[in-house]
Formats: sequence, C-alpha cells, structure tokens
Amino acid sequence: MRSQNDKATWSILRFDHRTFTAQLASMQRNKQVAAIPEKYIYIDDCCYKGNGKIKEIILPSGCRIIGKEAFASCQLRKPVVFPQTVKEIKESAFSENHSLREVTFPASLEILGDYSYKGCTALKKVAFETSSECRRIPECCFHSCTQLSKVVFPEHLKSIGRRAFYRCKELKEITLPDTLEEIGLEAFYFCGFETIVLPKEIKKLDQRAFFGCKKLKEVYIPENIMYLGEEVFHGCNRLEYLEIHHDPEHIGSKIVNKNCTIRCKKGSKVDLYCEEQGLKREYI
Repeated sequence: MRSQNDKATWSILRFDHRTFTAQLASMQRNKQVAAIPEKYIYIDDCCYKGNGKIKEIILPSGCRIIGKEAFASCQLRKPVVFPQTVKEIKESAFSENHSLREVTFPASLEILGDYSYKGCTALKKVAFETSSECRRIPECCFHSCTQLSKVVFPEHLKSIGRRAFYRCKELKEITLPDTLEEIGLEAFYFCGFETIVLPKEIKKLDQRAFFGCKKLKEVYIPENIMYLGEEVFHGCNRLEYLEIHHDPEHIGSKIVNKNCTIRCKKGSKVDLYCEEQGLKREYI
C-alpha cells in the first residue's frame, strides 16, 4: 500500500511540465503507433485509457513513472519496451489489454501497482530482468491472465500479494525465488500447477493461496512456515500428500481435502490438528 506522501508527490508530479498528459495523448487518438516525445519522463493517469486504435507504444528513453490506468483497455499488440529508467508502474496501468502477449520489466523497476496487468487474457510470458529492484508482486497484478504460462520472478522477491495470479489456469510450472517470505490470499487460486517447490525461507501461506490447483499431487511445507491459512490447499483434488515436519504457529481449518494424507510427526500439533479435522495422516 502506498503512503499518503507517495500519493501527494504524484499529485504534484502530474502537473510537472515533464508529464505527458491525457490532453496531449488525445492528439494521437487515431494513430496505431504512439511515440511519446523524449522530453517527457512521467506518463499521466488515464493517458491513453480506452484507445483501441493504438497497437504500439514507444516510451521516452528517460521515462520514470507510468500513471494509473495510463494504457488500460488499449489493444497493444507489440511488447512495450521499458527503458532502464522506469521506477514505477501504477495501478491498472496496462489492465484489460486483450492482445498483449508478453512483458519484460526492466531491472530499474521498483514498484508495480495493484491490478496493473489484470485481465490481459492473451498474456503468455512475464519476466523480470536479472537484478530487478522489484520486491513485491502486488494485489491482483496478473488476475485472470488466463493464457499466462511462464513467469520469471525477481530474484530478490519478498512477497506475492492477494490474488496476484488468480485463475491463471495455464500457469503449470514456476520457480519461486529463495528470498520469498509470503504468499497472499488466493494468490495462485485455480492455477494449473503439477508441482510446486516452496522456498526454505517462506513464512506464511495465506488463506486459499493454492485453492483449486487441481493437478497438484504432493507438497512439502518448509520448516520456516509459521502460518498456514484456511483452505490453503483445499480443492486440490489430486493432492495425495501434504508433508509437514514441524508445528506451525497457526493452521487454519480445512487446509486440504479429506482424501489427502498429511505426513507429520506422531504426537505433534499437526497430528492433533488432523485428529480434530478428521484428516488422514501418516507418521514420519
């Protein structure tokens, strides 16, 4: 969540003479290729929003901030080339672009806004460049990107926000970075994973984080995890085993379906949890 100071700063920058405004963008309303002049470094909120004619955007080489809904509901066909000066892409900046197929974020990017690529139904590949400054995949960032099949995460990623990859059903394999500490509510809801390896340092899996991942067969819970949210692996109909060698501080209800076996230590907190929840267990 952004601070009030951040919001106030952007309110001022929107009126900076180096900001490319919606009024300036309207002069390009009938063009298929929109080239933003080099003198601009900020792209204003809603700049090209809803312009279905534009197929390609050329950003200025010094671009730093792309505003809220700046290119929402456009039909961009060519990947946007981000210069190595871009620091922030704001909320819903590229949402509902139904022709955009791939995106590569520059190493300079620090902040990716909520909903920034939500509903980009043709998007297949997302990659963060090596040494990316981005530490968080935000809320609903790639929500309903139903063709998304490949994600290269930032190597220093700390958290994946709620519903970040909600209903990305073609997402069948990912490699989570070792630095990841938290996966948010319904972050990978109804994804197509067959396997998932959770990094050793992860501490929290929030409610329904992997709900309905119907192809998952087996998951090992690393010993640093202290929070397993309600229904975290519920609806994973093919999940045969969930292996937990330690006692997390919090275990929510219905973390798996009744047909799943939990592998745990006899007499542990997890063993008692299985007894209370009526779940099958196998001792390790």
